[in-house]
Amino acid sequence: MGKEIFQKEVDALEQARSALEQAHGLEKGVEQAFRTLVSRYAKLVRQSGRMVTMGDRMQNSLNQLNSELAASESKYRGVFENVTEGIYRCAPDGRLIEINPSMAAMFGFDGIRSFLGDVMNIKELFCTLDDYERYESLLMTDGVQRQEVQACGPDGRTIWVEISASLIKGEADEPGTIVGVLADVTERKKMLEDMCRLARTDSLTGLWNRGYFMELSLREVTRSLRNGSDLSLLILDVDYFKSVNDTYGHDVGDQALISIANTVRDSVREVDIVGRYGGEEFVVLLPDAAVGAAAAVADRITGNIRSRVFDCGNVKLSITASIGLTSFEQGDDLDSLLKYADIALYAAKKKGRDRSEIYRRETGDCVTCPTSRKREHTVGERQ
Repeated sequence: MGKEIFQKEVDALEQARSALEQAHGLEKGVEQAFRTLVSRYAKLVRQSGRMVTMGDRMQNSLNQLNSELAASESKYRGVFENVTEGIYRCAPDGRLIEINPSMAAMFGFDGIRSFLGDVMNIKELFCTLDDYERYESLLMTDGVQRQEVQACGPDGRTIWVEISASLIKGEADEPGTIVGVLADVTERKKMLEDMCRLARTDSLTGLWNRGYFMELSLREVTRSLRNGSDLSLLILDVDYFKSVNDTYGHDVGDQALISIANTVRDSVREVDIVGRYGGEEFVVLLPDAAVGAAAAVADRITGNIRSRVFDCGNVKLSITASIGLTSFEQGDDLDSLLKYADIALYAAKKKGRDRSEIYRRETGDCVTCPTSRKREHTVGERQ
């Protein structure tokens, strides 16, 4: 390329050299000056050629760089517009500059323009101010942040998102921008919550299972030991339940247990802890309830079960239950409460069922709850 550009100059140099070779009789000073001029001109042509060659190489490199940049931009744009995660760019103050289509769709918008028309600042997507302040604080101090938050759309839509963002600093005094990615983790969050619930609840009745009941009850026993607060425990067993399964089958028995569990749950306070202890046995822990209040709850439960006709598909059942009751005293632990309540339950069964009995520490025996005693005098014991 350089030779072609300077071909005229090269030809002129060749002519000048040829003229010098043919010239005779020139003064020595003139000839030397002419040779110097030709030599310097030749050097200038060579340097110009090198510069042109260098320029060609730089242009080729620039062209290649532009091609790679265009390909990279195309790839970035393809990723930006087609990934399922939401991507955004915003100013450090949260003002949104750009989002991708997935982010608009994530919040129920049909396009980027409609989203940006309703949402001007990333702050508007945070359901709580605390979440946004934590997001902002991490970005400003660490330059990056990742957290799981609840996001709220303009139409009231609420989703759980995992947000990852980075602060890209600008040059000199420029404020820079924030680039973030939102991943919708609502389904994952729900699955984890369902797994936790299944691990804690009885699959048939929906009450707390035995393991989680024990865990919650240990906390309450510890609180009573520390504060000296009242605490009572009930164990309930469905009367003659084996005959229900034997006569009508386990499907009817399961329906009966579900209905009994609902009745027990409806008969106690929201703060009370109700669990399925196993088979047809249920347990109820009553925080801040002394023996008198617990006896009233026990009689209310047995009365509510007694008065209901349980609709179990094609079968309607009248069912009764027996309850053993004990109250917390200093020195007790959960095992001792369960043991005393079980002794009282055994006494309720032995005395005719459909009743509640209280374990007495001072004598080591059991006494019938007041309401159960009144009923005894009017209708007698169930055999």
